[in-house]
Amino acid sequence: MLDEPTNHLDIESVQWLEDFLKNGARGVIVISHDKTFVDNLTNRTIEVTMGRIYDYKTNYTHYLQLRKERREQQQKQFNDQQKEIADIQGFIDRFKGTYSKTLQVQSRVKMLEKFEIVQVDEMDTSSLNLKFPPAPRSGNYPVIVEELTKKYDNHVVFENASLTIARGEKVAFVGKNGEGKSTMIKAIMGEIDFEGKMQLGHNSMIGYFAQE
Repeated sequence: MLDEPTNHLDIESVQWLEDFLKNGARGVIVISHDKTFVDNLTNRTIEVTMGRIYDYKTNYTHYLQLRKERREQQQKQFNDQQKEIADIQGFIDRFKGTYSKTLQVQSRVKMLEKFEIVQVDEMDTSSLNLKFPPAPRSGNYPVIVEELTKKYDNHVVFENASLTIARGEKVAFVGKNGEGKSTMIKAIMGEIDFEGKMQLGHNSMIGYFAQE
């Protein structure tokens, strides 16, 4: 039973864990926000929502499609049933008190009493709502790093690292745990001492969300 097992794992560790669980584990229950991990690993999805539980014998991506189809079918059945109820009620209202239609009216009243109203699953629309004010336009190069070096005693984390981030670029630092990704970020943020040059460009404003 694994509760968010990929948290703080690097890519290679996630791949190893995925392979181990697929080929070495008899049965796995996993809670995870890692869609790819869940899709690659699971063949059954249990939805817990709005006080109800649904069990699908498939992975997460296919479950999403089946959930959509389920609700669409429920909505169609509900609409068809409401139309039928309206037609029956219309007949009752029209001929109520008409002697020649008494039996038919009574029959339809009993029909209405026996109806089990189709339930359409509510959609869980709760979400995280974040708004950020528009940022001023930065210079062409928001971050410039030249010959950045960080050592802890005799341990060299990185040495003579240089990079330039242009406005509009989206950059990922990728590597194994302990190879200096967070240390590089902390150096850019000025949270640790380092050797070399690190320059923020004109009008650069940093929003920093640390892993802790």
